[in-house]
Amino acid sequence: MGQRPAAATPNRSEYRILYGMPHRTTRGRGAAIDPTSRFTQREVVWDGDELDLEEATGEGDPRRTRVARDASRSVVSHNDAPDIPFDVSLNPYRGCEHGCSYCLAPDTRITLADGSVRPLRDVGVGDRILGTVPGARYRRLVATDVRDVWRTVRRAYRVALTDGTVLVASGDHRFLTQRGWKHVTGTQRGRRPRPHLTHTDVVVGIGGRGALTGGPAALRFAGMARERSGAELRVAQIDDLGRDIEMVDLTTGTGDFLAEGIVSHNCYARPTHEYLGLSAGLDFERRIFAKPDAPTLLAAELAKPSWRPRHLAMSGVTDAYQPIERRLGITRGCLEVLAAHRQPVGVITKNALVTRDLDLLVELARYRAARVSVSLTTLDEDLRRRLEPRTSTAADRLGAIRALADAGVPVGVVVAPVIPGLNDHEIPAILAAAADHGAQGAAWTLLRLPGAVEAIFVDWLRAQAPLRAERVLARLREARGGRLDDPRFGHRMRGEGTYVEQLGRVFEVHRRRAGLERAWPPLATEHFRVPGRAAQGRLF
Repeated sequence: MGQRPAAATPNRSEYRILYGMPHRTTRGRGAAIDPTSRFTQREVVWDGDELDLEEATGEGDPRRTRVARDASRSVVSHNDAPDIPFDVSLNPYRGCEHGCSYCLAPDTRITLADGSVRPLRDVGVGDRILGTVPGARYRRLVATDVRDVWRTVRRAYRVALTDGTVLVASGDHRFLTQRGWKHVTGTQRGRRPRPHLTHTDVVVGIGGRGALTGGPAALRFAGMARERSGAELRVAQIDDLGRDIEMVDLTTGTGDFLAEGIVSHNCYARPTHEYLGLSAGLDFERRIFAKPDAPTLLAAELAKPSWRPRHLAMSGVTDAYQPIERRLGITRGCLEVLAAHRQPVGVITKNALVTRDLDLLVELARYRAARVSVSLTTLDEDLRRRLEPRTSTAADRLGAIRALADAGVPVGVVVAPVIPGLNDHEIPAILAAAADHGAQGAAWTLLRLPGAVEAIFVDWLRAQAPLRAERVLARLREARGGRLDDPRFGHRMRGEGTYVEQLGRVFEVHRRRAGLERAWPPLATEHFRVPGRAAQGRLF
């Protein structure tokens, strides 16, 4: 989630008109490899912030960000995870100028959970398909759900394998090989290399049509056997078809799926263009889905008799104050609706643009219905530029904390994500700086690497901090039970083990020293109203 400080003016910008709205694109990107994760268009990835050194430093042509209308008829998402402190969230955008989109031709055969196949064009949200999870030596096939379906138009390439399998995909799409994930096209030269398929690569899967009458168990056996031998799944030829075609991609629970029997990378949307971040790759940064109708939809939601006022998080997935918000103002429109209804909201952002909406936040704060959490990853400007190139500087984020505090808006700091060996030593300094600028509370989360984010972050780490990479990964495995990610509720945000316990103690000691140990006062709901509707007295 990136954004320049509100007062900053880019050295160069482009303006494009999309569905009647001007859009400005800026240079810095967080992804490092084009198709691997949201934290690295070049595969620099990592939970929400990436790094494209070439663009961040102004060298080379900036990639345009394209904004499309999101026609969703709802903007409020519901959450039932026990370790998330809210059950409803508001998301004005999908994608965050840090993103991903890896696509396949619509007639590509996808292997379903029962072992049968279906054309990609006919796969929908909620369908059960086969994905993979890493095993001790081989990847293991498991049933997973389709969480989202993406359609776009991209230049087409044909990938032929020696067993006769043919796939049509975008150049950004990635397939799993015996040497890791690789894009269909790429280069090993220049300052932006990315791994890509060559005739020496053997891909992982069963090949053919990807169907097996024996179902998942037989497919698992065949997949492992083929992976061990690699006999027929060598890349034979890659052809540029010379035209753009409609393509489709999926977001799945495992971060991958079987396309024509080959393990294929999915569109990681944070892991849900979301998530949450992350997504994966440059398209998550460059293909933003904006919801211009969000304020209207939000007002309709709040006016429903079934609406129960409670803590509404903004946003649950992507940063509501990412760069395009300065032009579109969708987040501000939503805040206007929230202020009119006195609906309590908790905003979390890493961008100083939040101070633009001080007037609305102050109005909500009058009714104890607003709080803001500013995410502060590092005070090291060099690290921030490499890790979160399109976000506000640490100085500007601290300035935003000061402005919010001075205006009477409850504000805290979130040290997130904490990355072992990179920024964990900064916890005392970050807490002290936030307290000096008026923060009233503090929290932290350990780096998460769900789905596609893992490969992206590892790639970014080895490129940007090669001497510390193994130490960082070892610490993460120590905190995640031997893995780089532990999705279990209650463990995914903090981890466990000696290192995490030490980290927690350091955080608590310095939070007390900084005077940030106070618990957040609960957001008030008793002032909620629907403008224009006569208030009804409460029975009790």
